[in-house]
Amino acid sequence: MHTVESIRALLERNNKAVYRALEVLLERQTADEREAGQTNHLNGRGFNGRDANFGTSLAKQIIAWNTGESKYSYPLSLKQLEAARRMVYKYAGQLTNIANGD
Repeated sequence: MHTVESIRALLERNNKAVYRALEVLLERQTADEREAGQTNHLNGRGFNGRDANFGTSLAKQIIAWNTGESKYSYPLSLKQLEAARRMVYKYAGQLTNIANGD
């Protein structure tokens, strides 16, 4: 059973966990939110309104890298990774629910 603390600890030390968190949060956005890069529904799923545009952009960049559609050597730059880590840290509760089978 995962806890908020164990998810935060994982995010702090594991870059791949940050990448996956972004992908999962994007998956939880509704189709119209994913397309627009914004939050249209207050459903407690995916990114909040403040993070939707940036989070969507980062997640799509990671997906492009995973599918070989990116020209870059890494999914995110170091600066993007650190910003992403700070951002997904606040979603630890939602990520814990997901990890525990939500």
